Amino acid sequence: MTAKLHQRILAATIAAASLWIAVAAAAETPSLPASSSSSAPAAAAVPPASLVLARPSEPEDPCRSTAVAAVPTRPTWDFPAATTQCGIVETDYGFLGQPMGGGVNQQVAVTSLRYGLTPKLDLRLALTNRIFQNGGGTASLQGSGDQWLSARYRFHEQGRVTPAMAFVYGAKVPTANPAKGFGTGFVDHQFLFIASRDLGHYHLDFDTIGTLAGGPRGHDGAAQFGLLLTRPLTPKLSAILEGYGGPQPGTPDRFGAGLAGVCFALRPQLVIDGAYSKTYTAGSPRQQFIVGFTYAARAPFSPLPSSSAFARLLGR
Repeated sequence: MTAKLHQRILAATIAAASLWIAVAAAAETPSLPASSSSSAPAAAAVPPASLVLARPSEPEDPCRSTAVAAVPTRPTWDFPAATTQCGIVETDYGFLGQPMGGGVNQQVAVTSLRYGLTPKLDLRLALTNRIFQNGGGTASLQGSGDQWLSARYRFHEQGRVTPAMAFVYGAKVPTANPAKGFGTGFVDHQFLFIASRDLGHYHLDFDTIGTLAGGPRGHDGAAQFGLLLTRPLTPKLSAILEGYGGPQPGTPDRFGAGLAGVCFALRPQLVIDGAYSKTYTAGSPRQQFIVGFTYAARAPFSPLPSSSAFARLLGR
């Protein structure tokens, strides 16, 4: 080979080696993100990305909810299947004006206290605080009425077709004075089956009430029925219509009455009401004028723990 050819082969070899070294160095050098600054760490120093699954959020405990809303049971006879909110104490007060006929007027002050033991169960103490009678040329009378202890349990929620359903048991404590005609002096028992359903803008509550009324010869039973229709007119104002009646214990006479009224929510936890009731069968009082309110607040003590088997049995 000539010297000139040796020089060309050496130059090509050096050029090829230089190109290979440059390519290899470029392949090993880490590249920086386009937006990185001189102070940013090299990409090779960043640990590989990993997928972190968030822990699924647990549903809110209804017994510890901060929202408080009243669930009124007045001024109507019929009860809804909706129970008092768990961990909430509700109280209501009402006044009834009752013309009794013959110029006699009766005024009754009533109140009740309820506690939501679980989301499906509430306990109720109903008091007839005071009864006043006057007029008609008779001597004025006043005294206390009977008390009721009851429990309401909602055993079925509203479905696509079926209504919400609940059962109520109540026992009367005979604290009224029979000599004044304010009570019988005997223990009564009540059994209620409730079916509640939303139909569009309307809400229906249907009650079947079985009563075992105590007497000197034992208990006498009868069943009555009631249907309550509620229609919201505004976000705070609702109209109510109700029909109620059936046989009465201890007498062959039947009782029937109708009621019309309104409820107004001043706040979610405070609801005021007013209604007028008219009896369309034999019975007294023939008519009633009703006003009152319901107030709800969180109880100062803790609800039943959800870990308790007994609490879960009651719907906790």
